[in-house]
Amino acid sequence: MYKINKKLYIGGIMKVTLEQIDELRNRVNVSYEEAKRTLEKNDGDLIKSIIELEKKKGRKDEKKGSFTGLANKLLALRMSIKNKDGNTILNVPVVVVLLTFLMSFWSVIFLFVLAILTSCKINIYKDKSINVNNLKKNMQETVDKIKDKSVEIFKDDEEEELRDSQDESENEIIIE
Repeated sequence: MYKINKKLYIGGIMKVTLEQIDELRNRVNVSYEEAKRTLEKNDGDLIKSIIELEKKKGRKDEKKGSFTGLANKLLALRMSIKNKDGNTILNVPVVVVLLTFLMSFWSVIFLFVLAILTSCKINIYKDKSINVNNLKKNMQETVDKIKDKSVEIFKDDEEEELRDSQDESENEIIIE
């Protein structure tokens, strides 16, 4: 048994620790077995293991047709309407157009006829930059910022109340 860089090797096979497996599972949400196998394959390198599992998981999401994969596909399909001069009048996901069509059938028909009569160019295309995971990440960052700011506000309020209560006690005259 040799200890090299705090990694334990037994018979040429990488022996990973439970802490490494737990860390990988928390970050990528995989089973213990898959986390252990990936860490051993990457010689205990957590970053390489995370990247490999995320790539693998991304392929699975697209294959399975999971909600995230489906949402990515639906949001990536967009419709744009441009006027004669090439200025964009409307650029929205096709899903929004379909939902509006279901709720307000005649309005959408009227707008399409108007666009055709005014020689607007209607284009449906796939935008590859849209990713639901990025949207989730941005929303989570925003929520975290709001939480941090609210904690600061409550902390400031508590400090102000404490100062006010101290000021009141200094201004009191007690006669016994």
